[in-house]
Amino acid sequence: MINDLSVLKTASAMATHAARRHAVISKNIANADTPNFKAKDVKPFADIYQDAARTGTQLEHAVDATKLITMDGTADPNGNTVSLEQQMLSSSGAVGDHDLALLIYRKTLDMMKLAIGKNI
Repeated sequence: MINDLSVLKTASAMATHAARRHAVISKNIANADTPNFKAKDVKPFADIYQDAARTGTQLEHAVDATKLITMDGTADPNGNTVSLEQQMLSSSGAVGDHDLALLIYRKTLDMMKLAIGKNI
């Protein structure tokens, strides 16, 4: 029954997307001094959600199949495009997105418990 609730599937996909984005950001930061390294990011969750709704694919599969995109930016003399400041901002955004997904999940479960008469 719980697996059939679309709000929980969406929250799970949001959390997966945020975790994947955080992994990509950490790779960018780790390669901040690597010559010719191009910073990457993950397609925004809102775009993935719209694409999945338009094409009728499951959101979980759409998040997993999302390709990385190369971020635009000014290259250093060694050809590296990683901006540590931008990566830190992106990192805090990914953490916020993950926290939001967990909050949605937790509140949905709280409402389900309330509906069946369990004290929260």
